[in-house]
Amino acid sequence: MKIIDIEDRAQEVIKDAKKADKELDKRVKDESLKLHDDIVRKMEAKNATLREIEEKDADKRIEAVTLDMEKHLSELEGKYAENKDRWVNDIVENIIGR
Repeated sequence: MKIIDIEDRAQEVIKDAKKADKELDKRVKDESLKLHDDIVRKMEAKNATLREIEEKDADKRIEAVTLDMEKHLSELEGKYAENKDRWVNDIVENIIGR
Protein backbone atom coordinates (compact mmCIF):
# COMPACT_ATOMS: atom_id res chain seq x y z
CA MET A 1 0.00 0.00 0.00
CA LYS A 2 2.84 2.35 0.85
CA ILE A 3 4.37 1.72 -2.56
CA ILE A 4 1.09 2.56 -4.26
CA ASP A 5 0.83 5.76 -2.18
CA ILE A 6 4.38 6.74 -3.10
CA GLU A 7 3.68 5.95 -6.75
CA ASP A 8 0.51 8.07 -6.67
CA ARG A 9 2.38 10.99 -5.09
CA ALA A 10 5.18 10.60 -7.62
CA GLN A 11 2.67 10.66 -10.46
CA GLU A 12 1.05 13.75 -8.93
CA VAL A 13 4.45 15.46 -8.65
CA ILE A 14 5.23 14.60 -12.29
CA LYS A 15 1.82 15.85 -13.35
CA ASP A 16 2.34 19.12 -11.42
CA ALA A 17 5.83 19.50 -12.90
CA LYS A 18 4.52 19.01 -16.45
CA LYS A 19 1.74 21.51 -15.78
CA ALA A 20 4.24 24.02 -14.37
CA ASP A 21 6.49 23.43 -17.38
CA LYS A 22 3.62 24.11 -19.79
CA GLU A 23 2.64 27.24 -17.86
CA LEU A 24 6.23 28.43 -17.90
CA ASP A 25 6.46 27.80 -21.67
CA LYS A 26 3.24 29.77 -22.18
CA ARG A 27 4.46 32.66 -20.02
CA VAL A 28 7.80 32.73 -21.86
CA LYS A 29 6.02 32.76 -25.25
CA ASP A 30 3.58 35.44 -24.09
CA GLU A 31 6.38 37.59 -22.70
CA SER A 32 8.43 37.08 -25.85
CA LEU A 33 5.49 38.20 -28.01
CA LYS A 34 4.91 41.19 -25.75
CA LEU A 35 8.59 42.19 -25.97
CA HIS A 36 8.53 41.74 -29.74
CA ASP A 37 5.41 43.89 -30.04
CA ASP A 38 6.96 46.57 -27.80
CA ILE A 39 10.13 46.60 -29.89
CA VAL A 40 8.16 46.85 -33.13
CA ARG A 41 6.02 49.66 -31.71
CA LYS A 42 9.09 51.58 -30.51
CA MET A 43 10.84 51.01 -33.83
CA GLU A 44 7.82 52.33 -35.74
CA ALA A 45 7.65 55.38 -33.48
CA LYS A 46 11.36 56.08 -34.02
CA ASN A 47 10.96 55.62 -37.77
CA ALA A 48 8.09 58.10 -37.79
CA THR A 49 10.14 60.57 -35.77
CA LEU A 50 13.16 60.15 -38.04
CA ARG A 51 10.99 60.51 -41.14
CA GLU A 52 9.54 63.74 -39.73
CA ILE A 53 13.01 65.07 -38.94
CA GLU A 54 14.28 64.15 -42.42
CA GLU A 55 11.27 65.81 -44.07
CA LYS A 56 11.77 69.00 -42.06
CA ASP A 57 15.47 69.00 -42.96
CA ALA A 58 14.65 68.45 -46.64
CA ASP A 59 12.11 71.29 -46.53
CA LYS A 60 14.73 73.61 -45.02
CA ARG A 61 17.25 72.65 -47.70
CA ILE A 62 14.69 73.15 -50.47
CA GLU A 63 13.83 76.56 -49.04
CA ALA A 64 17.51 77.54 -48.88
CA VAL A 65 18.11 76.41 -52.47
CA THR A 66 14.99 78.24 -53.64
CA LEU A 67 16.07 81.46 -51.91
CA ASP A 68 19.56 81.15 -53.39
CA MET A 69 18.12 80.52 -56.86
CA GLU A 70 15.80 83.53 -56.54
CA LYS A 71 18.73 85.70 -55.43
CA HIS A 72 20.84 84.65 -58.42
CA LEU A 73 17.92 85.06 -60.81
CA SER A 74 17.30 88.55 -59.46
CA GLU A 75 20.99 89.40 -59.92
CA LEU A 76 20.90 88.10 -63.51
CA GLU A 77 17.77 90.09 -64.27
CA GLY A 78 19.44 93.20 -62.83
CA LYS A 79 22.54 92.66 -64.97
CA TYR A 80 20.37 92.12 -68.02
CA ALA A 81 18.37 95.29 -67.40
CA GLU A 82 21.56 97.25 -66.78
CA ASN A 83 23.55 95.96 -69.75
CA LYS A 84 21.05 94.85 -72.42
CA ASP A 85 21.35 97.97 -74.57
CA ARG A 86 25.16 97.86 -74.52
CA TRP A 87 25.16 94.12 -75.32
CA VAL A 88 22.78 94.63 -78.25
CA ASN A 89 24.98 97.44 -79.57
CA ASP A 90 28.13 95.34 -79.17
CA ILE A 91 26.54 92.42 -81.02
CA VAL A 92 25.31 94.66 -83.85
CA GLU A 93 28.72 96.33 -84.17
CA ASN A 94 30.46 92.95 -84.25
CA ILE A 95 28.08 91.72 -86.97
CA ILE A 96 28.30 94.75 -89.22
CA GLY A 97 31.99 95.24 -88.53
CA ARG A 98 32.22 98.76 -87.14
